[in-house]
This record gives sequence, C-alpha cells and structure tokens, in this order.
Amino acid sequence: MTREEVIAKMIEYAAMAFKVDAATIDENTDIAQELGTASTQRVAMSASIENDFDVMIPVARFGNYKTIGDLADFVMEEM
Repeated sequence: MTREEVIAKMIEYAAMAFKVDAATIDENTDIAQELGTASTQRVAMSASIENDFDVMIPVARFGNYKTIGDLADFVMEEM
C-alpha cells in the first residue's frame, strides 16, 4: 500500500470519527487543532486504523501524532 493510499484511509477514518467532511481534511490537517481532542473520537479513529492495518496505537500515544500525515507515517512504519 502506498503512502497516498494510507493517507486516504486516514482521512476517511478521521471524517467518520470526528463527523466532518472528508474534503476538508488533508495530510497537513492538525488533528487536535482542526478536528478535536475528544477521546471517544480518537478511540474510534484508532480502532478503525488498528482493525484495517493490523497495527497497535496506544490511546496515550495517539496525541503524539500532530497531523494526518504524521499518523500515516507511523502506520507505514508499522506495516
């Protein structure tokens, strides 16, 4: 899977979890500043990523990824 495909999936999961239009999200979207910090939404996004990519993202570590691109890079490293 290419980085662009991973980013597309991250955008899809972020849109679902944070209930925003996917067209407003790109790899530079700041997760906390632009999407929010609600833990339930972060857990939902993490669960989707973990299920689809078979990677583990500890909830406490999720906040370390500032942008969608940062999160995609982590997933790429773990795959």
